Amino acid sequence: WAVAHKFPAQEETTVVRDVEFQVGRTGAVTPVAELSPVFVGGSTVSRATLHNIDYITELDLRIGDTVVVEKGGDVIPKVSAVLLERRPRGTHPFRMPGTCPVCNSRLSRGAEEVNYYCENAECPAQIRGRIEHFASRGAMDIEGLGEAAVEQLVSLGLVTHIADLYSLARHRKTLIGLDRWGEKSTA
Repeated sequence: WAVAHKFPAQEETTVVRDVEFQVGRTGAVTPVAELSPVFVGGSTVSRATLHNIDYITELDLRIGDTVVVEKGGDVIPKVSAVLLERRPRGTHPFRMPGTCPVCNSRLSRGAEEVNYYCENAECPAQIRGRIEHFASRGAMDIEGLGEAAVEQLVSLGLVTHIADLYSLARHRKTLIGLDRWGEKSTA
């Protein structure tokens, strides 16, 4: 009695300016394309996921390439194709770095894995990711403990493990003096 129709994703072309890496809470290192801004599916896109090194190799993506960008599921921007006929001269195949972009620890990849992982469990990016995940709406739902607050707490060394969140009262004077923290936020 009902029919569902999925429209094809809106696509636009743009240029890859650079490739950066995000380190997640599990240590997975994900490549992200930095793009010349382009309007796609209702918003301006300047970053798009590249999933993993195998995806980059499959596309033969290089910095400077003109690429097709679409929004997967109309939400997450992704690079879906490289326009090889527009490739500038002098580009080089992409290589995965050997060290973590945040803590410079060694990256490793298991035989059956598609992702590279930072081997340092104390990597600040992993710590931030774990704390943000723990405090998120789908987990403990800690009001006022968003990305910016977690970044401050981790960078100052006040929080290195989830348990540290429960002993922040001992750092009350330090917290009140921070940017965007006051009596109410600290409480």
